[in-house]
Amino acid sequence: MQQFKILLFCFLMVPMGIMAQETEFSKDVKDYLESNGTMKQYEYAYGQLMQMMESRYPKSDVNLKSWTYLEEHEVKALEDIKSRLVPIYKAHFSHEDIKQMAAFYKTEAGVLLNTDRSKMTQVHKDELNSFYNTIVGQKIINNREALTKEISMASEDWSRELYGISMGLLSNG
Repeated sequence: MQQFKILLFCFLMVPMGIMAQETEFSKDVKDYLESNGTMKQYEYAYGQLMQMMESRYPKSDVNLKSWTYLEEHEVKALEDIKSRLVPIYKAHFSHEDIKQMAAFYKTEAGVLLNTDRSKMTQVHKDELNSFYNTIVGQKIINNREALTKEISMASEDWSRELYGISMGLLSNG
């Protein structure tokens, strides 16, 4: 009976521990996507799409509900692209790699890399070079081509779906 309880415990609890670890990994990938500036690019893309749609379908009483939906849908759409990118990063990097990558982008050098490279001092540039000379930095460099291709495909799918939803809603009022 005791063996059955131990087996039942392992059967029920081990998968939950694995799922919790995966969830933490996903959370850390999403944190990395925020800290490295990726999500700012998607926010910009969403805004550009809305501007384009507004030039074709100006806000009116007829399409107000559709516009309201699209404006309120931005957070969900951005969460969707993050979720699409998580498996790509998981395929190329370990959880520890992601933590190190996010930590770098939270440093002053990492922040300046995303916000204003012209303000980077030689010290910041040296920090950047040091980071890219680490094992994780080399992994980024070595995976750059595959990452770019996979991220581009995910981004194109996301953009195409978002465009289709926007067109469908706004063209029908």
